[in-house]
Parts: sequence; structure tokens; C-alpha cells
Amino acid sequence: MLRPVKVEDLKIGMYVTLGEQAHLLPLFEENFMITSEKQIVNIIDKGLALVDVDTEKSEVDVPVIEDFDQLDTISKKFRETIEDKRTPPKEKAKAVYDHSIEMMKHVIETPTHDSILSGKQMVGDMVDLILADDETADCLTQITSHDYYTYTHSVNVGMFGVLLSKAAFSDHADHDMRELGAAFFLHDLGKCEVPSYVINKPGRLTEEEWDLMRQHPANGERILSETGHLTSECSLIVLQHHEREDGTGYPNRLSGYRIHVYAHICALADVYDALTSIRPYKKNLSVFQALKIMRDEMISHFNRDLFEKFVLLFQ
Repeated sequence: MLRPVKVEDLKIGMYVTLGEQAHLLPLFEENFMITSEKQIVNIIDKGLALVDVDTEKSEVDVPVIEDFDQLDTISKKFRETIEDKRTPPKEKAKAVYDHSIEMMKHVIETPTHDSILSGKQMVGDMVDLILADDETADCLTQITSHDYYTYTHSVNVGMFGVLLSKAAFSDHADHDMRELGAAFFLHDLGKCEVPSYVINKPGRLTEEEWDLMRQHPANGERILSETGHLTSECSLIVLQHHEREDGTGYPNRLSGYRIHVYAHICALADVYDALTSIRPYKKNLSVFQALKIMRDEMISHFNRDLFEKFVLLFQ
């Protein structure tokens, strides 16, 4: 049985299985017994937070991380909710949303290989539900929370991104919808390294604070790379979701066709959720007010065809 272990808790006699993390430790075998303190120091120096340890092959006791018991519990409840055909669509949508919030809170607070993997697996199940169950998918557009936390925002953007992708890509076979959904949910992962006083500041950011904020796309791509989860979908969305059609976005001031359609979708969901959420410096707007501002004052930021499809989600 594999169990995630914090690298600082590794001991001689533990049997490590690297799996997808093998490329991060090229000097190690994929499976090996820890026989010296030097091996532990080398693993810690690589910047990994967790590695998997085989409890049956280890010669010493392997500690349990409480958070991962919680993640397993959330995942099981989530899967049971999706598979229960007796649950009404509105009730199922609310349960799926609440479990997703719990999961993303763990991912944002502890962005490790295993927590991100658990999050991606849950998102994949949600994507399958949205694609197969139109009634539950419609209910999801009506229950998003207006409280603005990075993990709440990540779930809201993730769901709207998947719903818009479903509407935009009639032939889903050309797109890995599960991986695309994961990328939408993880678009702001890099904010875990931005100071909370910057994210929650109840006023205009200074230029220095904006510099910190503009780093979160690159931060997110680096974290996903270090944890072995950087796919092409994640790279495009994490790096480009703040780029704008007219070239006024960041970090690279891309415009028009240079911005991938996936990032255009994420940008719409991102701005919509920011407008409809309560922030430290403003009240939330209604659906109508937000869409009107996006059309009348911000349309140069977006792909117009995708914006029209986005509006239809709320009709």
C-alpha cells in the first residue's frame, strides 16, 4: 500500500516509490529503500514536499498524514454523490459544488503532487457529469458562492470554464475535456505564493504589489511542473488566462489569435466570477449587471463569439 509521506519525515528503512515524480529525481531509481541519511538530504534538496512510501516493503513504521485521510473522505463522498441516480439534479449539483470547494481548499493550501492528483481526479468526474447530465449541469450555473476566496473562485471558474467548453466544442473528441477541466480549476494555483494581504487588499494595489500579483501565472506553471502535473492544457490556461484580446493583459501582452481559445474561455469565466463575487472593496453584481459590464465596458478584452456563447449559459 502506498502512503504519501512528508520528506522531512522520511527515515532509513522506508521503501520509496517515485512514480510520476521519477523525472524530478533523475539520480534515483524509481523504487528504492532508503539506506542512508544522505539520500534523505538529497530528496529534501530537490524541493519535493511529499513522496510515496510502500508500507508493506518498508522496514519501519510509515506515518499517516491526516490531511490525506480527509482528501480520501472527500473523494469518496464526491463519487458517491455523482453515482447516486436517485439524487435530484439540484441537490446533486449543490453536493458536487460543496465537495469541490473542500477539495480545492486542500489543493491551494497544500499544492503537492498527491493533493493536485486527487483534485484532478475529482474534476475529471465532474467533467464527465457535466457532459452527460444536462439538467445537473444547468443547476450548477445557479449555485456558485459569492464569497471570494482563491479556492472558491477556482471552483467557480472551473465549472463555468467546463460549461462554456461544452457549449463551444460540439465535437468533444478533439479536446481532452477532463484535462481541460483540471486546467480551469488550477488556473490560479500560483496565487498560493502571493501574500494574502495583496490578494485581499481593500484598495488599489501599488506597483510593487501588482508586480507580485502578475507573478502568479508563472508561479502556477512552475508548481505544476515541479509536481509532475504540467500538461499542455494547464500551461496554456495558467499562463494566458489574464491575457486580453486587445493586448492589454499580462504577463506577455498577447492579443487576438496569439491567445489560445482555452485561455479565452478561462478569461471570460475569471472576469465574470470576479464581478459577481463579494470582494473586500466592492459589493457583488447580479448576473445581468456583470454580463452588461462585460459587454458594454470590457468587450475588447474578450473573444466576441465566445462571449455570446457564455451569455447563453444563463438563459
